[in-house]
Formats: sequence, C-alpha cells, structure tokens
Amino acid sequence: LGDLSFLHDQNGLVVGPREPRPDLCVVVVNNDGGGIFSLLPQAGLRDPFERVFGTPHGVDLGYVAAATGTPYVQVTDAGQLSKALLGEGVRVVEVRTDRERNAVLHAEMREAARAAIRTFG
Repeated sequence: LGDLSFLHDQNGLVVGPREPRPDLCVVVVNNDGGGIFSLLPQAGLRDPFERVFGTPHGVDLGYVAAATGTPYVQVTDAGQLSKALLGEGVRVVEVRTDRERNAVLHAEMREAARAAIRTFG
C-alpha cells in the first residue's frame, strides 16, 4: 500500500471494541509522497511536480500506528521483511524508499527488458 493511500485510509486501523480483530499485515511503501507519479512524464516538471504530484507529507507512520495502538515496525533492509510480516492481528510494516532512486531503477529495468527483447526478438 502506498503511503498516501495509507494516510488517506488510516481510520481503518480503528476497530470497535467488540469487533473481531482481523489477521492483517499492512505493508506501507513510504516514499514521502506520490512515488508512482515519478514514473510518469510529468516527473520532468521539477518545481510543480513536487507540490502537485509528489505531495510530500513528512508524517511519521509510527505515530499513526501508535495513535490506534496498532503494532508497528519499520523495515530498513530487504532481509528484514519476511520476519516483519510475522505476527497476529492487525499490524503495520513500513518500508521506506526513495522516489528518485525508484524511478531510476524502473528506467534501468525497462531498458534491460528492451535489450533482452532485442536480443531474442
């Protein structure tokens, strides 16, 4: 789940006292804003891009989870993810990423795919 979607729907962490508790691990990719838009052409519009598409929020997701008493862990290394997913009930796992590095990685992967197609096509 993206960070902006998580923040938009954070009240979903509030479960009534007599409601059953689902076994749900919410993994949040936090790139401090609309990282998906960094993969689109409008990312080239540097100044307006940040305000209109990047929408940086600066919210500490650990505090959001704490406000509802939801267990929370931040993953800082890919090797930690499988362990972080373990547990019971509702819990939040935050994975921080960098929007610009993510866009570069996607571009490199696209080019590698194109090169492979040219080689075997």
